[in-house]
Amino acid sequence: MVVFLSIGGALIANLLHARSYLEQQLNAQSVDTAHGLALMLTQYHADPVMAQTLLNSSFDQGHFSLVRWEGVDHKPLVNLASPHPESEVPAWFRGLLPLEPSPGTAQVSNGWMQAGRIIVQSQPNYAYLSLWRGALHTVYWLCAIGIVAALIGALDIRQMKRQLASVVRQAQAISERRFHKIPIPGIPDLAEVALAMNHMVDRLQRYLDGLRDELDLMRQKILTDNSTGLPNREAFELRLGGLLKEEEDPVRGFLFLVRVANLMELNQRLGGSKTDALLKRLADDLSQRCQPHPGWMATRLRGADFAMLCPEIDSREACKLADELCACWGRYQGMDLIDRPGVANLAIVPFHSGDGRHQLLTQANQTLSLAEAKGGNAWEMDSRAGAAPDGMADFNWQNLFDSIRDDHALRLRWYPVCLADGSFAWQEGMLYRVQTEHLPQMSAMRLVAQALRLGRSAALDLKTLALALREGPDGRLAINVSPASLSAADFLPQTQQLLGKHPKRRIHFEFDEAGLADNWQAFVAFARGVRGAGHRVAVEIQGHNMELVARLHEAGIDYLVLDHSLTHNIHQDQGREALLRGMLRMASLMVVELEAKGVATPQDKASLIEIGVQLLTGPAVK
Repeated sequence: MVVFLSIGGALIANLLHARSYLEQQLNAQSVDTAHGLALMLTQYHADPVMAQTLLNSSFDQGHFSLVRWEGVDHKPLVNLASPHPESEVPAWFRGLLPLEPSPGTAQVSNGWMQAGRIIVQSQPNYAYLSLWRGALHTVYWLCAIGIVAALIGALDIRQMKRQLASVVRQAQAISERRFHKIPIPGIPDLAEVALAMNHMVDRLQRYLDGLRDELDLMRQKILTDNSTGLPNREAFELRLGGLLKEEEDPVRGFLFLVRVANLMELNQRLGGSKTDALLKRLADDLSQRCQPHPGWMATRLRGADFAMLCPEIDSREACKLADELCACWGRYQGMDLIDRPGVANLAIVPFHSGDGRHQLLTQANQTLSLAEAKGGNAWEMDSRAGAAPDGMADFNWQNLFDSIRDDHALRLRWYPVCLADGSFAWQEGMLYRVQTEHLPQMSAMRLVAQALRLGRSAALDLKTLALALREGPDGRLAINVSPASLSAADFLPQTQQLLGKHPKRRIHFEFDEAGLADNWQAFVAFARGVRGAGHRVAVEIQGHNMELVARLHEAGIDYLVLDHSLTHNIHQDQGREALLRGMLRMASLMVVELEAKGVATPQDKASLIEIGVQLLTGPAVK
């Protein structure tokens, strides 16, 4: 608009100036010619014949539309006039810029007597033609200049819009609880806004980092072994208690009890620092095997004793894992971690929901004694462990996941999630497979464990989503999603396709923190992809990775889910209560809510509400 107005204004000013100039020239021409003719007629004593000759000569040049000699009585003695000749100048242009030159007059004398006057009117056609051609040339040049100016302006405005868009995106991200910085724009006004928001993001990140470090120290004191970095005995007992409690979908698996051989003697023989290095390496090997499997946990119980909880594996997988660990320990001597071949012994004991914790640990110690009797780097499995629980040794899991889309035995069991005041918020679905003619009932943990082992978690999660959308109750629904599914390139597009078929549904996607860091960019993209359509994203945490929790604001999650191990018997544990209050502060900074999962007693419920947890689910929540 600015360029258009500038060009139009320049064109109008130019044409008006040119018209004024041409009118002046026509007036001057008329006056000069009239005076010249009058002077010559005066010299010839106003001779009529000579007057006719002179006026005809001037008129024939074609520069005048009227040449007239009037007598004293104003009667024309010689009158030469011509109509307006045809012109290439459009009539609309002549009407838009009319040229109205004044006629030139001069007095004619015969001696001392007046002989009349000469009137000359210039022909404007030539001036119109000159004005028209000048107007065309001016328009051409102004259009060329305007196009160049418009291109330069468009590039400049595009750059300005790009910088403005980055500021807008940052503001939108902050409104969606995603805090990130942007480069400072070159536009001063936008630079002030971006600088202020970047400072805010920096301050928030610094505060979150400080809070993360504070919570990490607190977690290490409460739930972590300082020497190895593994969860300690308290964390192990909390996790084991959650696995052994009675459930509608029973959980089974194996407990691995590891004991370093002759730890006191090692400490005296090798020295404290080398013994610590040995224990740290053993702890890292145990932790490394647990990381890919949600629900698995490696812990240090006390000095020489370590444990691994491996739910939903069969005896063959347990034996294979024991062989791998013993083979790994056999390489420690070559790595200069120990001066003798025997490092540790391993006991494998099966567990099942409903088993007693004390009885299980007693059986594990007895089995470990049998392994120690075999010598170093040996393992022993409890005699109660069969080929596979519930007759599933020969089951082909690959076939199940190949036909998972048409598996009508998969179901979702729904549990209410309530606000602190008791009002209903949404329902959470837990996947299971009903008992069929040839197979027993399967829990979500067993299905997920096998799907991860075979790399088929994406198919299982998409089936869970399809069930929730098609058969779920009214209102908002929550489902669990494996972070490993994010590695599938078509997981997000297929998820969006399923959601698009049910536009009125609103789904909450809850991811486990285990494995989320390995798929971080895909997780951020997934969160942005589904939250734009009104769905929500959450992460379930166990408190072992506070650095990941501090980064969750980048994805703009809606709430955090606290694992049962963080909330069980919270009313009797001041240390975990303090840890939970710190998490609540971090969640408040990220503008997200906290949901406590598996709340089993009214005392725990009351304590969690008093701490400030906004959402609760579990047996004690109705």
